[in-house]
Amino acid sequence: MNDSIEYDPQTEAFMLCAVFSEPSRIWEVRQIVREGDFAVPRAAALYSLMCEVADGGGTVSPITVNDRRIASGRTHEFDANYPHEVNGLEARGYQAMQYAEIVRRHGERRKLHEASIAISSIAASGDAEGDIVEKAAGIIANLRDDVLRQSRPIGSVFGELVEEMRSQTPFTSTPWPSLNAMMGGVRPGALYTVAARSGGGKSIFGLQLAMHMAELGKRVGYVSLEMSEKDLLKRMISMMQGIHQSALLHHQLTEQGWASVRAAEKAIQKLNLEVYDRPGAHWEDITGFARALHRKGDLGLIVIDYLGLIPSGPKSVSRQQDLNDWANAGKQLARELDCSVLILEQLNRNATNRPNPRPIITDLRGSSGLENASDGVILMHRGEKKIGGRVVKTSDVDFILAKTRQGEEATRTLRFEGQYARIVQKEHEDTALMEPGEV
Repeated sequence: MNDSIEYDPQTEAFMLCAVFSEPSRIWEVRQIVREGDFAVPRAAALYSLMCEVADGGGTVSPITVNDRRIASGRTHEFDANYPHEVNGLEARGYQAMQYAEIVRRHGERRKLHEASIAISSIAASGDAEGDIVEKAAGIIANLRDDVLRQSRPIGSVFGELVEEMRSQTPFTSTPWPSLNAMMGGVRPGALYTVAARSGGGKSIFGLQLAMHMAELGKRVGYVSLEMSEKDLLKRMISMMQGIHQSALLHHQLTEQGWASVRAAEKAIQKLNLEVYDRPGAHWEDITGFARALHRKGDLGLIVIDYLGLIPSGPKSVSRQQDLNDWANAGKQLARELDCSVLILEQLNRNATNRPNPRPIITDLRGSSGLENASDGVILMHRGEKKIGGRVVKTSDVDFILAKTRQGEEATRTLRFEGQYARIVQKEHEDTALMEPGEV
């Protein structure tokens, strides 16, 4: 196999000359060409400095570029005559985009060739421990992310929008009418955060929503960093068949109970619900799992239970920064895969010391990044009462919509049936399903 891709270094120089000829063209060129698209190192360095001059408000010329080259300590990258040599070529400003397209195309071919060599190396290494398919997919994903495309007028997608509005519903409903009235449902490309205190029912919420989406025919991925796949199965059986959790946990079932387990088995095996339950999984493992499901088609939801259990890597700067990065990456993953991403997280304990223990959005543990990146944030709260001198949690669970991009903040109260590992609509709704002004 040929280990190199042919290119025309003159094209890169002509593109730079066209920008020198008409400096305002730098903003058009930057929409489709990156520094990494250049094959000639000094051409890449010159382009980088031209961009820096433009960013600083200057006019791009050989003189301003050389001045920037000296000021930034980059004199070793090319000599002072090079910008003038480029400027002396026969190129005009109107040709800049034509040359830029060629530079971009050659750059893509070269990067693709380099990626193919890297993937071939992975295949030849015989890595028995890692997922070589996901490693290869990661290389391709990085290649795709590194490609720029020219912008387009917003009106050019109008026809596509109208067709979507005619043929698709924007939300998938949840199992709870009260929540649907409050937030509409879950939307592809959106990131949702549901948080509760330890033992507050967030995992039950996540699993119940995942099962509901799978029952609607969507493919669903559940990342469980706390419970094993078998533990999740027990919860699903209890949720579906109304078998008391303790009977399943202690394997003490009646004949009727065993019949219910077999009925649940048939129903569960029909679901496109896949579980990733590797303890200590890193964020890269989770995204690899999500992308693998996406390739199977019709991915509707990824649930991550829960964010605080993801370990920081060896190059971590701070835990706070890691959590912020993962929150932003969760939003990017939702948009990339066009699915809903649900992140479960714990609430800080300090709220219990306030006069009003109901959680607020600043109680999200560890990260304001979740608040910023999420399209919707729901805080779960179970009140307490005294029975016989003993403090117990009530069966009511408040769902506090603390942030939403699709409506207004509101609260709905559902019923928590912990013995059956499920959350259900209350028989008598205390609040109206639709408040004034809600969508």
